[in-house]
Amino acid sequence: MNNKSNIRTEVQGGIESTLLGFATSIGPILLFVGILGAQSLAPALWATLLTATVIPAIWLLLNGHAAILPGTRAASLTAYIGLVLQVGLASGESSATGAVLSPQQLLVGLAGGSLMYAAASGLILVLGLLKLGNAFKMIPSTVTAGISNGTALLLVWMALKQMTHGTLAVSLTAMCMLLLCYWLWPKVQTRVKALQHMPAVMVAFLFGLAMGFNVEPAAQAHAAPVLYDLTWITIRMWPTLLDQPLGHLLVVGLPGAITLAVVMVLESFTANNVMETRFGLRIDANRQLVALGGANVVSAVLGGVPCTGSPIRCVASWSAGGRGAQAALVSLVLTGVLIVVLGSWLLVLPGGVVAGLFLLQAKLMTDPAFTKRMAEMVRTRRLHREGAGDLGFWITMIISLVGFLGGLVWACFMGIGLSALAVLRRVSKNLTAQWAYLNHYRSRRVRSAGESNNLARLAHRVGVLRLTGHLFFGNSTRLTQMVDELREESVAVVIDVSQVHDVDPSGLNALIWVVRTLVDRRLTVVVTGLRRTDSPELRQSLGSMIGVEQRIDLDHGLEMCEELVLQNSTVMALSLQSVPLEKNCLLQGLDESDVTAVLLLGEHREVPKGDALFRRDMPADGVWLLVDGAVSILTGDYESSFSRLATFGPGQFVGEMGYIDGKTRSATARADTPVRAFLLDEVAVAALIERQPNAALMITRNIARELSQRVRTASALMADETTENSTEWANSSLSSFSRFT
Repeated sequence: MNNKSNIRTEVQGGIESTLLGFATSIGPILLFVGILGAQSLAPALWATLLTATVIPAIWLLLNGHAAILPGTRAASLTAYIGLVLQVGLASGESSATGAVLSPQQLLVGLAGGSLMYAAASGLILVLGLLKLGNAFKMIPSTVTAGISNGTALLLVWMALKQMTHGTLAVSLTAMCMLLLCYWLWPKVQTRVKALQHMPAVMVAFLFGLAMGFNVEPAAQAHAAPVLYDLTWITIRMWPTLLDQPLGHLLVVGLPGAITLAVVMVLESFTANNVMETRFGLRIDANRQLVALGGANVVSAVLGGVPCTGSPIRCVASWSAGGRGAQAALVSLVLTGVLIVVLGSWLLVLPGGVVAGLFLLQAKLMTDPAFTKRMAEMVRTRRLHREGAGDLGFWITMIISLVGFLGGLVWACFMGIGLSALAVLRRVSKNLTAQWAYLNHYRSRRVRSAGESNNLARLAHRVGVLRLTGHLFFGNSTRLTQMVDELREESVAVVIDVSQVHDVDPSGLNALIWVVRTLVDRRLTVVVTGLRRTDSPELRQSLGSMIGVEQRIDLDHGLEMCEELVLQNSTVMALSLQSVPLEKNCLLQGLDESDVTAVLLLGEHREVPKGDALFRRDMPADGVWLLVDGAVSILTGDYESSFSRLATFGPGQFVGEMGYIDGKTRSATARADTPVRAFLLDEVAVAALIERQPNAALMITRNIARELSQRVRTASALMADETTENSTEWANSSLSSFSRFT
């Protein structure tokens, strides 16, 4: 039963892909005749039948992914016809018939164009064998979108040309097909479920045939070429090139051949991307290149046209249940039968049907994101918007216009060039980051309100540079420019290298020059993350530099520079000065009698440097009020590895959550210096609640206010979207402030 069900869904998938993709299958007939003239009808029909049947079979034999159904597509087909046209015109023959190409020029063009096409396909095959498939995935989607849009403009131009040179009936037929396909038929399908599987393109095509043959003058019948005529096997035409200037033809055709190879790969990888993103498939890029190149080598030799992955066919087949090679076989067989049966009709298509098919294909070729952005531009009357998406839109626009006005060759090269420049522009800014300051980064040292305000006022005294990725010749010049971009009022800098993976001599020399220059300017230079970087050269070179401070991570480097700024400011830092107990922020707002009552209930403690006030998973023993010294809250294994969540100084308190919920500690509090503190334990808390309820309530409010202030500080840093570290600090702070004590 399952086998029958599988066969049924495979057949359904093949039928759906055939019906929806049939308009693209007859593309060679439309474009050959539309560009090269009626004399190209016979080779076009042969190429149509061959490319729709034999070449997909070769694709499957070469182990191409079964879900990627190949077919003719407008961009690669237009590039190939342009190649035939270029070679034909460069052959030196003249056209006395008024056609674009004379019969002899057409013969030379097909021979030379197919030879270049074979070379382009062979290049794709070699790239697949060399396993370079993933490199082509890096070609920006803007290039593909621009080429598709440029091809769509060419199709619209050919449709308009067909309509302006024809009668009113031609224009009427074309417009009716367009309206039926994209407006009327979708509405009918929403009301009649039985018609949902009938493709709108196929319905529009059949309607156009019925209307065209009735309202247009009878089309002039062409002599029906024999479908199996071996005359149009292009390998048999290649000897005619021996009488031509091969060097000149090679110079003329080589750029077009390279462009054709790029367009074919882009088209196929577009289909791959559609299937991967929409249906979660995993497609081997190298295997696809081998199948693409090998199948098209056969196509070039036998007289076919470029055959690449078709998103229309793929999505239609997969959505209908087609999963394997059976659906592809059904599709190619059914498409071949339709071409043979309708062959005589295809030769005398009414002009309105041809124009309508051009318009339908143009709509399918146009990039949806591009048209959406165009509609937004018209609606809002704004040519620019913020963000990288706007740059991609304008690059696509330029490629589209160049593809239409100058040809796909120039469009490909310009598209890749513009995209590369855009990437280099972004890389030049981001590869070595930018200077940030204390308004973007802060250490996890918890500061008093006065200290925080002072650091905010003096934020630009400390520059922060986080280097990521690779330091190499490509960004070494940019790195040296960073020295001139540092704010003049800076007195200290932190250079974090923990995320640098490797360096080459140019990158290493540039970084050393930057550090030495900053030291010579008498700035305090702190290098952080040397132990975490993957580059031993970087650790060795920076670790031995004189005049450079080192800290284990960015957090500790920032703390050092913050202390430096506070000590040198007009408002002296109080971070390590004693603060009397009655001035502790936990007791703020209590009257003298309440403070006295609190001090009588607790006990004084002294903790040596390096010892713990409390440890993770220990029962909560109360809240600690700090008089002298600094205490860091640590997460992880205290004895081996840990990460600092925050550091507190005199006048502040830790362990407050034990005062509130009495649960076990979720982090460790370590004395960074000798500490004098005052412990308000559980017994004292209970007595305070019983004897001095107003004081207990005020202490609870002070805890809430302090936590609120810490969360506000964390949120303010997290709001700066340009700083990766601020988000990390804020997230950890939000967690630690609510859990660690």
